[in-house]
Amino acid sequence: MSYCTNRDLKDIFPSIDEFDTKTPIYGWVQVFSNGGNYLYEAYDAGLVTVLYKNGHNLTPHMVTESYADSTANADEAVEISESQIDVTDSAVFALGDIIRIDTEKMLITSIATNKLTVKRAILGTTSATHTTATDIYIGATWVEDGQWLYNSDDDVVLYYSTDAINPNDLLMESGDDWVDIRTRFISNASKYLDSRLDGKLPRSQFKDQDGNYDYIIIRTSALLACSFLIRASDPASEIADALFDEADKNILSLNSGATKLSWQTTGDAPMGIIREKSVSGSIRIVDTMGAYSGRYDKIGIKVSTGGVMGTAKYSYWAGDSDNIGAERMNNSETATLTDNINGNYQPIGNGLYIRFAGDTGDTATLNDSWEIEVHSKTEIVDNAMPSSLRRTRR
Repeated sequence: MSYCTNRDLKDIFPSIDEFDTKTPIYGWVQVFSNGGNYLYEAYDAGLVTVLYKNGHNLTPHMVTESYADSTANADEAVEISESQIDVTDSAVFALGDIIRIDTEKMLITSIATNKLTVKRAILGTTSATHTTATDIYIGATWVEDGQWLYNSDDDVVLYYSTDAINPNDLLMESGDDWVDIRTRFISNASKYLDSRLDGKLPRSQFKDQDGNYDYIIIRTSALLACSFLIRASDPASEIADALFDEADKNILSLNSGATKLSWQTTGDAPMGIIREKSVSGSIRIVDTMGAYSGRYDKIGIKVSTGGVMGTAKYSYWAGDSDNIGAERMNNSETATLTDNINGNYQPIGNGLYIRFAGDTGDTATLNDSWEIEVHSKTEIVDNAMPSSLRRTRR
């Protein structure tokens, strides 16, 4: 479960992209150059699961070792330090091929007629002697720009390019995709928020009537995610501390009941919460009065006749045993009451009243609609905070 999105992180901290955790790779050395094709290697790169070139993900070009018999064999006994190897058929090989003789892996840096120049004992293997006629296997070959291979045994990354730009002059980085990183931190922040919130708060009710998480939940999880992301790059960051402090205050406020969620009943809930559904006219509902004596409803209200004050009419729909009032209105059922809009407090049932208002000459537009969510005046306020009364003795 994630309480916020990548967009929410940007809203909280617009510079969050600066804390991408990718690691630059330096020290590229050219292995060979041939006809506009280049192979480079960089040691001590650290674990490379994804390689980036100037921010472009090169995962589609990742090479994995898969050895198959080349059909060629060693045409001599190979000494332990020998770098040129006679083979029965050099035509089956290409520059940069990673080959294997017995268990030793090598990289071809030059090819002559039935003779290979190789870099010995690569990718975590050890140089050894090999007998005549030993099979030679090809494990990787280079055919397209951007191909790369990482070996953890030697901690080396190989990069193949078809242009002359040295990778030392490019931004070569390793690390996870930035979107994946943000998604992981958002998930972790949401789990952290879950663990910090009071167990009495039902997680299933963190969403409002439209299915969206309450903003306090969204903001708090985004604050935590931004704080965690920044601390991953800069553990002593004062910015991260400030973001975390705000999140921590929000959590304490939610746990104490000082901050209300949309599902929680407040002291003014019996007076109703006015929500505009579709309103284009200049005469609008501006206030409620009274205390709802029913249990719960979303009362539907609609302008049934357009016009100025005194001419325009409103209708309201109260809930029944089958549905709430707003749904009855949406289903075009018979209204509970229709009356002229007069600017005074006018009834909408069960002891509750509404007032329309507008300037002189303003009009109400036909089919403008509202819903008013109400709770019983006898319902207990959720997480009510203690208060004090001031008294004097006389």
